[in-house]
Amino acid sequence: MSKQQQAPPRPKPKKHDAGIFRDGTYFEASPWSWSGEPRRALAYWKRALITAGCLLAALSFAAHRAATERAFLLALSPAAAAAAVLCFRRWQDRDHHRMVRQLARRTASVLDQPVRQYRAWLDVPQDYRTREDCLAVTFDVPPDFTGQDRDMEDLARAVTVTTGIEAPDVDRKLASWHPQLLYYRSDPPPSEVTWKDIEPDVTAAGPDELVVGLGRKRKPVKASLSLDSPHFMINMGSGAGKSTLAGFWLVQELRRGGIALILDAKHFSHPWAFKDIDAEYGLLPNVRYARWIPDLHDAMVWLGQELSRRTEKAERVINSQGKLLGDVGPRLFVVAEEMNLATPLLKAHWADTRGPDQVKKSPALTGFGAVAFAGREVKMHLIVIGQQLTADTLGGGGSGGAVRENIGVKCMARYSANAWRMQAGDAPMPPSPWAPGRVQCLAGGDVTEAQAPDIKKQLRDLALAGAVTTECPPDMPGTGRGGEELRVPPVTAIDMGAEQPYVLGMTLAEAIAEGVLRRTIESARKEAQRPGFPAPVGQPRRGVPSRYRPSELAAWEKR
Repeated sequence: MSKQQQAPPRPKPKKHDAGIFRDGTYFEASPWSWSGEPRRALAYWKRALITAGCLLAALSFAAHRAATERAFLLALSPAAAAAAVLCFRRWQDRDHHRMVRQLARRTASVLDQPVRQYRAWLDVPQDYRTREDCLAVTFDVPPDFTGQDRDMEDLARAVTVTTGIEAPDVDRKLASWHPQLLYYRSDPPPSEVTWKDIEPDVTAAGPDELVVGLGRKRKPVKASLSLDSPHFMINMGSGAGKSTLAGFWLVQELRRGGIALILDAKHFSHPWAFKDIDAEYGLLPNVRYARWIPDLHDAMVWLGQELSRRTEKAERVINSQGKLLGDVGPRLFVVAEEMNLATPLLKAHWADTRGPDQVKKSPALTGFGAVAFAGREVKMHLIVIGQQLTADTLGGGGSGGAVRENIGVKCMARYSANAWRMQAGDAPMPPSPWAPGRVQCLAGGDVTEAQAPDIKKQLRDLALAGAVTTECPPDMPGTGRGGEELRVPPVTAIDMGAEQPYVLGMTLAEAIAEGVLRRTIESARKEAQRPGFPAPVGQPRRGVPSRYRPSELAAWEKR
């Protein structure tokens, strides 16, 4: 409908325009009469009662002021208590009312309704997220509203952006004497997803796409490395499936010929990458695994060096349109597990090992942050994992906050309101998922609920089923196929001190159990007394077995 054909705005309904001390010129006809005279008489009576009340109050104050004040207090106390309760409830519901006002501002022009009177045509129940009937939003629309496709798309987008309800179902009641649009929550994602369910979507995904899981109406939820963000964040509570989701993303890229560097302060968050079903070391050829804190440090320093090497190569093969006409290397995914644990230990490690002329900030965190800023163009991507990824966790200070801002795809579950505001900003907060594998995915300003597949037992087989012929660079730090640490340059042992809750190194018995030393415990103890055996980590203490760097033990064993 063009602007010239639009109907004139409807006059606001009013009963009369009479005031307390002013005669009115308009009186609406009452339901019990064909004229406005009863309404006119009622207005006169109101005026007379208000005037008489004011005179009676003045006479009471003049006759007995104390008694009049007590009477006023008795009359106003219940009203004041009721007003206090209403104000408290209003303060508790302030976020809901703010959301409803935002929805009204976004939809008033589409429905041709007054914004200030939104309570008359818009209703959003307080419990719209948990209602059994799934009713979320009710619009009272004008009789001339036709429900054109463009208008319905604008309304659905406004409901989704404001309330956080993804793909709402709409019930049109436009032929009724009271026309309405009723928006309901759509069917949730499936409660369980297998590899068979999601394999077609993974196969159909583009080279720059990663599948997160299945969303509402079993539609695949995808994230783009070129459009959404080159970096990913998994922010979940314990037991929510952080490592499984990261492994699912990693397997998708490994099957395409990519390589991966896993930084795991927990040591075995992804055992499928370096162990087989018989617990024998069998690192995938396109994966490097760093577990000990010094090795994590070396690996993150190497990231900065690899970024510089790829950037220098990209400068020679990039064209005027910003496209790479040559290969800078295979796509590299860096999985940083449990950053809440790793970052404080990395800082302590650098504080113990840095020289007097070296920078104060750990170069490992510097290299890690450099990939967050400049990794997209040279095919280097981060998957950062933690229970509460604050700015201090990602490097500290302003750089940590900047690193977090460069991560555009965030998957969250089992979060608090504070954690949601920290990661999602002003995006409407949906209910926190607690089922394993259920996540809220933030990408491009949209919030999408998805169910990730449960393929923890299949990850190794799926990775081996793809193009695993891509070898990692020879200088790439991490655990080798036999469990030895491949590090450059070597790092001296660190004494973490008795106050540190996490102790580096392993005992001789643990080294034998892990296969680092291939001898008996008696033989290993005898060798430990001879010259040339690796020095223990930290200061030896009476009654406490000495701990050794596994990389040094492995090098000594292979001598």
